[in-house]
Amino acid sequence: MREILVVAPLADIYEKAVQIVEEQGYDNVSVLQGTMREGLAAARRGVRQGAALVVSRGGTYTMIRSALDVPAVEIKVSAYDIVQSLAPMMDCQGPVGVVGYNNVVYGFDILKKLLPMEIVKVELRQAEDVESAIAAYRDTGITTFIGDTNVREVSERLGSSYIQITSQKESILTAIQEARRILQSAKAERLRAQQIITVTDFVHDGIIAINAEGVISIFNRAAEKIFHVDKEEALNAKVTDVVPQCALPETLRTRRPMVGHVLRVGGNSIAINRAPVVVDGAVTGAVATFQDVTEMQKVEQKVRRTLADRGFSARYTFEDIVHESAAMRDCIETARQYAEYDTPVLVTGESGVGKELFCQSIHNGGSRRDGPFVAINCAAIPPSLMETELFGYAEGSFTGASRKGRAGIFELAHRGTVFLDEIGEIPLELQGRLLRVVQERQVLRLGDDKMIPVDVRIICATNRPLERMVREERFRRDLFFRINILTLHVPSLRRRGAESILALAAHFMRTYSERYGKPPLPFTAEVRAALTQRRYEGNVRELEGLMERCVILGTFAGLCPPACPSGCPPDCAEHDAAETWTAAKDASAGPPEPGRSPDLRTVADRYIRQVYERAGGNVREACAVLGINRSTLWRRLRALQAQNATTG
Repeated sequence: MREILVVAPLADIYEKAVQIVEEQGYDNVSVLQGTMREGLAAARRGVRQGAALVVSRGGTYTMIRSALDVPAVEIKVSAYDIVQSLAPMMDCQGPVGVVGYNNVVYGFDILKKLLPMEIVKVELRQAEDVESAIAAYRDTGITTFIGDTNVREVSERLGSSYIQITSQKESILTAIQEARRILQSAKAERLRAQQIITVTDFVHDGIIAINAEGVISIFNRAAEKIFHVDKEEALNAKVTDVVPQCALPETLRTRRPMVGHVLRVGGNSIAINRAPVVVDGAVTGAVATFQDVTEMQKVEQKVRRTLADRGFSARYTFEDIVHESAAMRDCIETARQYAEYDTPVLVTGESGVGKELFCQSIHNGGSRRDGPFVAINCAAIPPSLMETELFGYAEGSFTGASRKGRAGIFELAHRGTVFLDEIGEIPLELQGRLLRVVQERQVLRLGDDKMIPVDVRIICATNRPLERMVREERFRRDLFFRINILTLHVPSLRRRGAESILALAAHFMRTYSERYGKPPLPFTAEVRAALTQRRYEGNVRELEGLMERCVILGTFAGLCPPACPSGCPPDCAEHDAAETWTAAKDASAGPPEPGRSPDLRTVADRYIRQVYERAGGNVREACAVLGINRSTLWRRLRALQAQNATTG
């Protein structure tokens, strides 16, 4: 069955409808014949077989419209149809009764004035009225009646004359065209409705809409999950019976929107927004959206991490820490206990001992392991940029700022961990703002006027004596006590013992041998002795750089400064270090001559400057030779530059 079904109560209407379908090429229109109850039965069969809209005329149309749920279009009886039907009786002297429902006889009063014969309107209310109506008017002297097939049947039975009203092709075509327009509009409406359903079901927010009577018209899948109510049960039900806690009827009454209200549903916190639907000044309904607060936080965190896309993750765990000493075992055990809590941790230790390795392990060992780990080296950022890196900035806060603003590290680390390395390098004027973030867990972007709540754990690290800096008023006392609740001191390499040094050396040897595709060098007794007797100013970082260099060169030659003069060229950095070592050794044999022997700081500064110059200003190469990090190198070079400017 096609989408549109024409039920023709008369044979000539059937024939005309078939002709129209063929002439117009309507491939979605079917035509059946049947009058009154027969037509209704035909329409029922057609709807069961897929018809979406029915076209008919007169009493048949009235019965179909009231009995079926599908749309129905009427073939209107036009004035032209009436004139054509009455044409054979223009010379009739007696009155003519026009029998039909209101939709048939409507407008006949005008024709009554135009036609020469007398016309009497016989209006019907239901099909059973036909015989009694004709009989009643027949008693008044009317012997000729005009109408549908049912009028013909009754008139014949009562012995009266009759004229059958037929519809012209123009009237049938108009009805079919109207049916096609309605069908097209219905399809478009269904498409829009399905789009709305798809959109509402796809979004993460729960959505409930009601009409002016409080009946639910929209109840999406997210609302199902939040309220544990089946969608099919909720639709067309009273909202007060399904989800009374959403208080949508109150929105109908007050006509005021409400944003950000939090309610408890099944043990979960749900954020709800409500708003009235106003059409032409009248409230026709209300809409509420619901968000699971926990899910909101997860989505927010995912968006923040996706937009940042800066690799904010911690790679290392406690299992990655290579050690063979009791001091390190105790340190790791303490760090494992700290990982269970969100309390701030201050990690101390000399440069190169692996403080960040412990900080990442603490993050991965705690409940925030799935959140971001945002690390920032406070010594590597110029003071002028420190504020925006820490706290971010709002749109248009300064010339050159991004149009959309920028989040600081505390926002990017929401529900994760912020690692502030070299915390002692933060300028004193910014320490007050940092203290507020630590205490209040709120961030104010540069140039903004609203606080942004953040949920972060703070881990700090330093190789500087913060207690002395506090006494010298170079570090805020209140900030020091806020970040120093849990203290973890990472022992230097010399305190870990020979076994830890050899274990670390073997680990780095394997790592860089695999990286560069070279065979690992054997650790002879002389090499092990040299490794364990060496003084590692750069701690583990220095040992790692030393092993990388040995793998690249393929030899342990020049492993320690005392052995270097015999095997190293006089212009290499190791030769300079050997000379410094030899001078220090010679000086230890007797009291130094005043003014001739430099102090240890001067010797170290001279060595750093020489290595940096021989590396051609290459920071990476100089740091690898010295066994120190970039921030330490830059700090020492700046100090030298300031000293030279003062003495010069």
